[in-house]
Amino acid sequence: MKNKLTLFVVIQAILIVILIWLLTYLGRDEFNNANDQNETKKSNTYIKKENGIDEVIISKAVQTNSGIKTDKIKPATHARTITSYGNVMNLDMLIEQKNKLNDIKSQISILKNEFARDKKNYERFKTLNEDNKNISDKTLQESLVAFQATQANLSKSEALVDGLEQSIRSQWGEKILVMIQSKNHNDILDFLLHDKARLVRITLSNNFTNDVPKDVNLSLIDSPNDQFLAKYFSEAPQLDKNLQGKTYFYVTFNNKLRFDSRLIVSASQSMNTIESSKYLFIPKESIVWNAGKAWVYIKIAEDKFVRKAIETNNEDNDGWMIKEDQIKENDEIVLSGSQLMLSEEFKYQIKNENDD
Repeated sequence: MKNKLTLFVVIQAILIVILIWLLTYLGRDEFNNANDQNETKKSNTYIKKENGIDEVIISKAVQTNSGIKTDKIKPATHARTITSYGNVMNLDMLIEQKNKLNDIKSQISILKNEFARDKKNYERFKTLNEDNKNISDKTLQESLVAFQATQANLSKSEALVDGLEQSIRSQWGEKILVMIQSKNHNDILDFLLHDKARLVRITLSNNFTNDVPKDVNLSLIDSPNDQFLAKYFSEAPQLDKNLQGKTYFYVTFNNKLRFDSRLIVSASQSMNTIESSKYLFIPKESIVWNAGKAWVYIKIAEDKFVRKAIETNNEDNDGWMIKEDQIKENDEIVLSGSQLMLSEEFKYQIKNENDD
């Protein structure tokens, strides 16, 4: 009887253990599912999909505790250096054209006086001839021939001036022509024609069309470290056959450069002048990388942020310069905490995949 009681107690204990194990095993999945739901609910409080775009929702308190900081996006004030080429112009032809022009103008001045004299004589002889032939027809004819010859020489000389001026304009530009035509002294022209300065024709890409740099640095191809300054003078009417782009004249007050020398040209230009589009500066600490792209977080409300991709074509030591497009000037960009937001997005995406 005692043995039966003992056996009964043992069996009862075994059944209790089995029951407890079954309850524990069967309740485990429900417990895990409940935890998953709680975690998902907690995660979903940080992510909200609006019009197909994930918005990261972070309260002001969490932003402060997590060290999330923002600042307004500013226009890019940085400049980039563009390298091109140029050559020192030989001014022998210009000097010859200027001297010839002055000689012809001096001849014209003389011819104008002769023309006025011959015209006056012809008109006087004509009056006398008509007054009872006080002047013979032969004398009148001779005065007419002299008058017409002077008139023809004057017209011919004036045509030579027009042609010569057009030649100067087509080779050297309107500004140099005006300087040569002027009776006033011009220091720059004087320096150029008396071997005290050099006229340099440089070729710049068409990006400079609307904003040509006022100053450029020049250097000889075989001495690139020895640079000297040149200042903008005017557009150059003729292209450089060896280079593509638009040509400009610059003046450098360096008379040591040899004529026809080839030069390296370095020009600085602000990003905002390269195109009509405005450029914005994105600091490097704002960038997070994902799938081979650079991203930034933009604050769209007190507790809402969205992730946007940026181009990285124009890199600077401190960040990147981008065109103003979907990202605007004065948008608030996350300076610190971008990696935290990216992690929250990934957690949300992973949980959604697990739920599926």
